[in-house]
Amino acid sequence: MTAWVPVSRRAVLGGVAGAALAGICTPAEAAATLDLAHYHGKVVYVDFWASWCGPCKLSFPFMEQLTTRYPASDLAVVTINVDRQRSAADTFIRQVHSSLPVIYDAAGDLAQTWKVADMPTSLVFDRKGTMRFRHQGFFPGKVREYDGHIAQLVHES
Repeated sequence: MTAWVPVSRRAVLGGVAGAALAGICTPAEAAATLDLAHYHGKVVYVDFWASWCGPCKLSFPFMEQLTTRYPASDLAVVTINVDRQRSAADTFIRQVHSSLPVIYDAAGDLAQTWKVADMPTSLVFDRKGTMRFRHQGFFPGKVREYDGHIAQLVHES
């Protein structure tokens, strides 16, 4: 079963991503979202998606493969849904048979904070919490490039 984390109106990603947003949110606001602090020392792949997005359906198998290719001690994959209707997101998750963690961001606050306009958009953070790569859209022909970015960060100390 997928864990849903509601996002408050002013919330932003906390923890690891919070290092990139120092001073923008209070600790209480950060705690209202997925707290990435417990991913400290891991590469974190954060993917924004919507149920109406065709390329998003292609990206989920890729993300699921990442979780089997890399140990949980090296990589965490987190998804953020921007649908206004949670039922559409729930149906999508069942269709793609995903067990990845999902944050429900119906108001689009996280998407706005990270200036996400294209679906899907993935943000890839290194082990120190610095966003190093941004993938706008998902293109099957670029899977090697995406995987190369993750491999590079996983192998950095």
